[in-house]
Amino acid sequence: MEFIVQNWVLIAGIMVVSLLLIAEPLRLRITGVKTANVFDAVSLSNHEDAIFVDVRESKEMATGVINGAYRVPLSNFDKSATQLDKFKDKPIIVYCRSGNRSIGAGGKLRKKGFDRVYSLTGGILAWEKEKLPLES
Repeated sequence: MEFIVQNWVLIAGIMVVSLLLIAEPLRLRITGVKTANVFDAVSLSNHEDAIFVDVRESKEMATGVINGAYRVPLSNFDKSATQLDKFKDKPIIVYCRSGNRSIGAGGKLRKKGFDRVYSLTGGILAWEKEKLPLES
């Protein structure tokens, strides 16, 4: 107990890091969204006609979007996501800049009845890092 009292900052830091490590997998589990790395996403697109959904805001799209992606900004997601209803039978790959916001958007799609929803791990940054094509 004396160690904990004397090293409370260290203990607090360990607790915060531990929470951060379990928060992301827990969030994915709760929302029902799966993750797909860049190569999984390309495979889903090529073999199962997966649909890409870009949830970034307009000002973030200067670097480009994945070819054929539907643009559904997160700020208007609930209204704009209706354009995706016709794709409920296909895999949906949601992406944002770094992969954080796409999980929340994917969770909303799961609630709307989409079964196969993926969040692109690393977002568009991971796509760019692998030098995969983008359209402007």
